[in-house]
Amino acid sequence: MRSNDLPEDVRRLIGDHIESVEQLEILLLLYQHRGRVWTAETVARELRIAPISAGERMDDLVHSAIVARGQGSPVEYRYAPESQKLDVAVAGLATAYSERRVTVINFIFSKPVDKIRTFADAFRLRKDDE
Repeated sequence: MRSNDLPEDVRRLIGDHIESVEQLEILLLLYQHRGRVWTAETVARELRIAPISAGERMDDLVHSAIVARGQGSPVEYRYAPESQKLDVAVAGLATAYSERRVTVINFIFSKPVDKIRTFADAFRLRKDDE
């Protein structure tokens, strides 16, 4: 399946806010347990990843206004999208990931290549007639 097979709001969510499969897995964990408060340590244990990485990915999601961050020690996180539109897009992403996992993963991995290509094209020398 192609990335165009994903709903537009899901493609936009991934394009704007998801940089890795690890970050996606964290977002979906928090989404699936939306009433629960998480720490980097509890997310790391659940997903079997490094706590520092879990904390960094969740901070990225806080910056994207999808996750809220508490001020306690240890820092706590919870799923709290700033808008209904974001919540609907995350729900669509959860569905797409369960039904079209490879398509979603391929779309995530295609993003950096597109950014690098765009950056490289900006410096490409062109002939005057181009």
